[in-house]
Amino acid sequence: MSENITPVVTPRLVTLRSRLPSARIFLRSPKKTDSYSLTCRAHDPECTKYLPWIANPKTPITVESNERQIKNWRASSFVKEIFFCIVLLDKTEAKQDPSQDRLATIGETGLAPLDLDKKTAEVGVMLASGAIRGKGYAVEALDMCFAYGFDVLGLGSIYVNTDRDNEPMKGLMEKKFGVEAVWREKQLDWSFATDRKWWDQRQAEKGEQKMIVDDKVEDWFEEK
Repeated sequence: MSENITPVVTPRLVTLRSRLPSARIFLRSPKKTDSYSLTCRAHDPECTKYLPWIANPKTPITVESNERQIKNWRASSFVKEIFFCIVLLDKTEAKQDPSQDRLATIGETGLAPLDLDKKTAEVGVMLASGAIRGKGYAVEALDMCFAYGFDVLGLGSIYVNTDRDNEPMKGLMEKKFGVEAVWREKQLDWSFATDRKWWDQRQAEKGEQKMIVDDKVEDWFEEK
């Protein structure tokens, strides 16, 4: 499947789960009830510190505007991007109403933009502030995206681009993933290029702890 996947022209929704016994999160396409947690992060200065288009949006970011954005993400999923919400595994049985739970999703990641014809994508990650950070969730989420992109979708390259002042992300890519930063003068940011060779080497170094993901793909449907 990874080498011969046919480009998709209709949207599909995806859930990713790691096979690692130590897995703490799963990734899935966004739902309407995620709008509250997404909005909380959009209004958190720690989350938007290096994302000026979210910190200073042209129009206010609200629960309602995020509900509309979620519709857009779902409708474009697998067509031009795959947006994932990051969810704690131990939250799946939570009794609290997710539409009022700041940590119903603890962050977002994904392959966006995604070009299945050219076999390229860009990946990024945002985590909720506070106790969620510093526990390795970002590395786990990115590894899942790399595994999905390279091993399942058969991509040839995945890029990470980040703000010139985003030292935490720059350090994460350099120290945890061993990828060298390349300065882009035109964009005034840092870029990290990964390819299948790099991923195969990372997987080999991990041995039994290598990241393997299972995907559940379903046809797009519009939530009520």
